[in-house]
Amino acid sequence: MEKPKKPGGKQEGQKYKSLLVWDILLKKTDENHALRLKDIGEHLKRYGIKAERHSIKRDIDAILAILNKEMDFDLDELEIEDKDLLGYEVEYDESQHGYKISRRPYEFDELRLLAECVRASKFISKSQEAHLLAAIEHLCSDYQVEELQNEVYLVGRNKTTNKYIMSTMLKINQAIRQNRKIGFRYQKFTIQDRTQQVDRRGGAPYTISPFKLIISDGYYYLLGWNSTREMIVTFRLDRMKGVEVLAEERDGRTAFSKLNMESYTQQHFGMFSGEKKRVSIRFTNNLLDTIVDRFGTGGDVFYYPDGKGHFVVSTDVAISDQFYGWVAGFRKMATIIMPQEVVTDFRKFLDDISSRYETE
Repeated sequence: MEKPKKPGGKQEGQKYKSLLVWDILLKKTDENHALRLKDIGEHLKRYGIKAERHSIKRDIDAILAILNKEMDFDLDELEIEDKDLLGYEVEYDESQHGYKISRRPYEFDELRLLAECVRASKFISKSQEAHLLAAIEHLCSDYQVEELQNEVYLVGRNKTTNKYIMSTMLKINQAIRQNRKIGFRYQKFTIQDRTQQVDRRGGAPYTISPFKLIISDGYYYLLGWNSTREMIVTFRLDRMKGVEVLAEERDGRTAFSKLNMESYTQQHFGMFSGEKKRVSIRFTNNLLDTIVDRFGTGGDVFYYPDGKGHFVVSTDVAISDQFYGWVAGFRKMATIIMPQEVVTDFRKFLDDISSRYETE
């Protein structure tokens, strides 16, 4: 026969009470919100635990002893800052007559920025976005979570449908560390079905020596070396599928050792690829910030005024129809002035477009 429990024994869950008090403080308090001992007791009841105020106060004192570094070693001798050990501070708020977590390892503004980056990233799928946001929210109070969820509305987000991009990144980084080539299939959309991608080249694998991962316009790109074509190539990660690290060592190290990454990305990303040429373009002064954002201020980019209302930028550009379309978008505010062969080619580009709209 089971012995009757003695009165006054510990309640079920009492040994976890200090952890629950800490969890309640984490979720229900922050630098702007405190909880009275009575309120903490009400939250504990939801876990089936009844606790007196003095008992909860002992739990908080135990938490404070840990956070206040009441340990058996000297922090000064170890050259450790008091606030660097755990990153949390709990204090009593006189105005609210309660306890609160007044400091966390991460500032809320830092977490808010991380959340906005996750939402804005096109290379993160919807399911990955939800998972990462939940991880960020776990570091916040409930009040801060509410702020995060109502923070920013992003217009026109095109999220990737590739759920395995994180795995792809890990494989690529592994190959770079081990100096190995990778094999993969590369995909594209078709006009018949724009919801699913299909393999390019009938599913024939690509073999590339990976060197750099680049983020441009919200997408991740791989910068690598194509040994067959003997040239630097780029691939968008969310269109790569079945990435595998191969036993073959990478090629192209000499070419990449000579590559100026800043110059290369300014020339190719957002402009697509093409023959590189030094181009001078005349813009109206109101576009200066836009053009500096586009081309930067590196040593190979030159700006000079041209009269009162214009300036000229001279830089290396990958010549392509996409580049011409970008210039045309500024209408009368932009003019390619040299070299002459690029000016001539740009005129042909505009004439070809104009001819499409000529009336018979």
